[in-house]
Amino acid sequence: MIKYIWLIASVLLGATGQVLMKWGVSAVLPAGSALWTWTGFKAYWPVIAGIGSYGVSSIFWLLALKRFPLSTAYPMVSLSYILVMVLSFFLFQETLSVQKWCGAVLISAGVLVIARAG
Repeated sequence: MIKYIWLIASVLLGATGQVLMKWGVSAVLPAGSALWTWTGFKAYWPVIAGIGSYGVSSIFWLLALKRFPLSTAYPMVSLSYILVMVLSFFLFQETLSVQKWCGAVLISAGVLVIARAG
């Protein structure tokens, strides 16, 4: 059971990292806020947090890979595409078209087929 928690945590943290990085690069930043300055660090904290989230996601991913076949685990990562799509709608007011929903359904169906085969 714990192996599923590691896999889910990896997917959730990866998606969180994407959202944080988008938020960070989309923010209006003060002049002179280069990343390597204190002002830049404060202004770009969502980007840095997103990269950190990716790092922690990688640790959970490695733990999951010890217990899942790669051919089963890797397709589960595609669920993050759907999560990021929905979060982008709510957080960044991005559009959700019928085509995007159809793609999400196809991704979900593919993940389900692979999960049941493994």
